[in-house]
Amino acid sequence: MLNAPNINLAWTMLAAEECHRLGVRHAVVSPGSRSAPLAVAFARHRGITVHIAHDERGGAFLALGLAKQSGVPAVAIMTSGTAVANALPAVVEARMTRTPLLVFAADRPPELRDCGANQAIPQSSLLDGAVRWSVDLPCPTQDIPAEFVLSTVDEAHARACGLAGSQGGGVHVNWQFREPLAPEARPWDVGWLWSVARWSKDRARRPWRTSIAAPASEIVVQSGVVIAGRAPVTMRASLARWKGTLLADVTSGLARGGTAGADLVLRSAFDGDNRALLKELEPSEIVVAGDAVVSKRMHAWIAQHKGPVTVVGPGDPRVDPSHRANTVVSGASAFVGAAGLRPHPAWRRALTTATRAARKALDGERVLCEPSALADTTEACSEHAHGTIFYGSSMPIRDADFLSIHPPRGWDVGSNRGASGIDGLVATATGHALASALPVVAFIGDVSALHDLNSLQLASKVQTPLVLVVLNNDGGGIFRYLPIARHADVFEQCFVTPHGRAIAPFAKAFGIASESPTTRAAMSKSVAKALRRAGATLLEVTCTRESSETMRTRVATAAMAALAQDFH
Repeated sequence: MLNAPNINLAWTMLAAEECHRLGVRHAVVSPGSRSAPLAVAFARHRGITVHIAHDERGGAFLALGLAKQSGVPAVAIMTSGTAVANALPAVVEARMTRTPLLVFAADRPPELRDCGANQAIPQSSLLDGAVRWSVDLPCPTQDIPAEFVLSTVDEAHARACGLAGSQGGGVHVNWQFREPLAPEARPWDVGWLWSVARWSKDRARRPWRTSIAAPASEIVVQSGVVIAGRAPVTMRASLARWKGTLLADVTSGLARGGTAGADLVLRSAFDGDNRALLKELEPSEIVVAGDAVVSKRMHAWIAQHKGPVTVVGPGDPRVDPSHRANTVVSGASAFVGAAGLRPHPAWRRALTTATRAARKALDGERVLCEPSALADTTEACSEHAHGTIFYGSSMPIRDADFLSIHPPRGWDVGSNRGASGIDGLVATATGHALASALPVVAFIGDVSALHDLNSLQLASKVQTPLVLVVLNNDGGGIFRYLPIARHADVFEQCFVTPHGRAIAPFAKAFGIASESPTTRAAMSKSVAKALRRAGATLLEVTCTRESSETMRTRVATAAMAALAQDFH
């Protein structure tokens, strides 16, 4: 079964085959010499698709996107030195969102460490603050049994998937290699494989070791309100059938009519000082499910709640920024409504009133800017049964949540809200597209796009519709909403950081189709056209920060007025 030219390839070919038996179907390879045994083994495996990323940062985010979409870890393969350091941002996001990710990094052998050898840095523990587990493998040798290689890959996979008694996330496997690095023939004893005979002769191609998840526990909710962020599959499935009151964050994949719009409602309660509304919204209990939500007002509402607060989530990192929880349930859970559970009447009415008024106001806006581009693009997606909408971490995801612009039914949601970084967004969205082979629409700010321009090379390889909507307001518009905006001497230069660049011309350099619509009708037409095209399209919406802010204010004012009339 194993026809390896040397012992280095014998180890890495075992690893590639075991990864495949564990369900891995994608590997992202960044070029390098020391990592040649890994790159060759995975590239030659017929069951694993290899994607090439010219930089490790983008490559790690691509692997992250593949894993976020599929739920199965992808392998990011890289060489030694600063290559490993470039994987850190994606590994941080993987930890914060418990996304399974395998980083297979090559390294120098012991005799070339800490002695001034080229491209040798202390990398074996470099990612330890972010990964769930790391292991520094010895140089491949026949003195160590073959089952060690298989068992180590099994453990790495289990740790990444949260099947080893802790939460999922990134795992760093550090591979030391001596020459030969290329697949050159060097004698080795094939008898070394006899200890894994049951594995090599298994026609079912089962992994050496199988890790089994503990069964999900049931959470019975007697009354109150459930607030849902991004949650594990079991929890999300139970909440999709929820009969009580569900306030769904846009990242949850559960936002729809009747569950979305909580930020609009709370904006009216807090910013509009509608105390009658706030009083009627008070539940007997609050249950927070999954990861943290986008809305700051939602966090404030939880913090001022006087009754019980239960947090149901996978744990580590904890999801209790207000430190109000009196009960925490970790691990896989499914929600069960108690007999007689009914929706909270005030919340049900408030969500309907606010979202209806906001939608009417938004439909009446004529200018193409960030909120209207988001709404029109999302509406165009409804012509397709399935796909993924990926939200950038700054204003796009806030606008979607605040304005209740949720994905159509049948569409998944993607984001990098674990660490809320703006790095690697193009690469992560591309990973979603490659893993799903379905349409992906990504909303990305202009600064985020500049941060990840090199990942347009990754996007150019996608064969299914990938629509990159770049919302270009010439800088960091989100800073207008922060106290630093009052300090004019440094605000524009150091925080807004205007760049004066159009993004669409960069797409042409990477062979990606691009358009720059200037009206709402043209935007809808461009999105529809892009969703019919095989491959990536970049749509750039150029607007001012002021126009977007004005539109947000008008939509919020309409919702507040409607709620003030309904709750007084």
